[in-house]
Amino acid sequence: MRVRWGRSSAVVLVALGWGAWYLGYFAPLYRLVVWFARQPETWNAFRDPESGRTDALLMMVSFFLLTPIVLFIVLLALVFVLIVLLLLTEPFFRVLRLPSWLCVPIVLMGSAYAAWIVRALWLPQVLYVLGLTAQAGLVYFSKPPPIPR
Repeated sequence: MRVRWGRSSAVVLVALGWGAWYLGYFAPLYRLVVWFARQPETWNAFRDPESGRTDALLMMVSFFLLTPIVLFIVLLALVFVLIVLLLLTEPFFRVLRLPSWLCVPIVLMGSAYAAWIVRALWLPQVLYVLGLTAQAGLVYFSKPPPIPR
């Protein structure tokens, strides 16, 4: 008898997620979504009574379809940059007669420090996209206003 781990683990994950939602374990996550949505740049997004919900749905679909692709490309670029930096710094470790395994943590720490230094270039855009997506989720999943007769 062969056990299908894919289906059984998916059923278990869905059941655990539903139970956590029912017990209120996602309440801090909801507060975080509301905080992102209340950013001043995204406050008026998706407020059009005729097309606001449709625009919000398109924003969420676009975000959830394109984010894995963008993260994959960013990860590939990061790996490429780390390999180049490792190749550039390794001769200095040989000249100084240091162990070559020290090169990896030093390059990783230097890259993390460089990302922290230039955070003013990428952090506002990331917060804007997260706020826009959170606002889209709140608009789309909220109760629609009644249609006047």
